[in-house]
Amino acid sequence: MKDFILNLTRILENNAKVYWSIIIGIVGCLALFVVEAIHVQNILAALNTKDQILMKTTIDPISQIYFWVRVAVIVVMVIWANFEYLKTKKKLGLK
Repeated sequence: MKDFILNLTRILENNAKVYWSIIIGIVGCLALFVVEAIHVQNILAALNTKDQILMKTTIDPISQIYFWVRVAVIVVMVIWANFEYLKTKKKLGLK
């Protein structure tokens, strides 16, 4: 465990892209969440109805799309961070 932490520290010192991939992933998910809220508010204002069933059937597909886009952003972030980590690890010759 000690070797892992020391290697991780060395890798992060040599390649800040690992940090940036995580930060960009988090910011992307937060931005998508805000965009989803605004999108849903605009749709509800345009519907101008109190029918809960109609609102649910209108909003659910949109929420599902945003959910899967956020999942895709997280997957891309993890792959990017892992790629940068392994690239730097190989460059430094660490185990």
